[in-house]
Amino acid sequence: MFLESAELYDAIYHFKNYARECEILRAVIAVAAPGARTILDVACGTGEHDKFLKDRYAVDGIDLNENYLRAARVKNPAGRYARADMTDFDLATTYDAVTCLFSAIGYVRTVDRMTRAVGCMARHVKPGGVLIVEPWITPENWKPGNTFLHAGEIGADKVCRMSVGGREGNLSFTLMHYLRATPDGIEHYSERLELGLFTREEMTHAFESANMDVRYDDEGLMGRGLYIAHHRAR
Repeated sequence: MFLESAELYDAIYHFKNYARECEILRAVIAVAAPGARTILDVACGTGEHDKFLKDRYAVDGIDLNENYLRAARVKNPAGRYARADMTDFDLATTYDAVTCLFSAIGYVRTVDRMTRAVGCMARHVKPGGVLIVEPWITPENWKPGNTFLHAGEIGADKVCRMSVGGREGNLSFTLMHYLRATPDGIEHYSERLELGLFTREEMTHAFESANMDVRYDDEGLMGRGLYIAHHRAR
């Protein structure tokens, strides 16, 4: 998991154009589920997408990180947010659209857990609704050894993250080191992030196993593609 701090997460990912991504997402939903009014954001993180969706939809969310959920509740006070595992949750309701964005599906790490997660999300989609999943990088496109540097601010504090990627079997891992400069000195944090590398075939099979018809959009919201699925007609 990412560091527990929602502030640090948002500071590092300030480069991500959530507003533009939500414009694209709204257009996808308008075609895939005309008249949609409700969204469940699975692995919602700090609720940055929800902030841009709440004016058009009633948005709820789930995540494992309670700190992120608290941040999401601030950004979308009308939403209902629950701590839950995407592979095993039951909210006792369904939605016009269920989304799992920013490659969060990779956190489940194995094909079996990914299939369970897709099935669980599918059960929360209304008839005529849509399930939208933004995948992580496929095995053939993951590049071990790539390095990255991102910087941001938390109030007056400066933060940066350096990272390098590697691979162990069908797992990608990224070693991340953070520096936060405060008036009292420089703080250092580190973590190892692991995400499952799933093939297009494995992802497609998961949707089909959930009795859904799925199509794949190559570009998606930020170049990582997008799976767009509907319940199979009976």
